[in-house]
Amino acid sequence: MAMEGKGRIVSQGRAQTRYLTIPASVAADSNFPFEDGETVIVKIDDTGEFLIVEKIT
Repeated sequence: MAMEGKGRIVSQGRAQTRYLTIPASVAADSNFPFEDGETVIVKIDDTGEFLIVEKIT
């Protein structure tokens, strides 16, 4: 099972953009599927409870 940790949603300035921080323990896990600078697709599931992050292939 992959590592788990608490992240946070942050904003910077007056922009509507939000950033999701990922704990180092999760990002360092060998199962973490993303690289620095990689472009991803971000979706909200149909229930509005989950954020889905997918690699662009």
